[in-house]
Amino acid sequence: MTMIEEIYQRVRQLPEDKAAEVLEFIGYLETAMHRWPAIPRKHPSVSEWLKPIHVAFWDDSMDLSREAMYGDDGR
Repeated sequence: MTMIEEIYQRVRQLPEDKAAEVLEFIGYLETAMHRWPAIPRKHPSVSEWLKPIHVAFWDDSMDLSREAMYGDDGR
């Protein structure tokens, strides 16, 4: 059984008001298909996403110890 045949068989078993909801949803899907492009968009990489806000890459060589950051031993 194809997907279309399965949908048809299942909708036939629904009460009239529920079948009307399915029909309304199909209309929504048809409208939505024309509003949005069917081609999936490629999401930008993180580096591309950060370019407009000028965020630099993290430098792994930075010393993040308290002494280096605050000039003391934390006491």
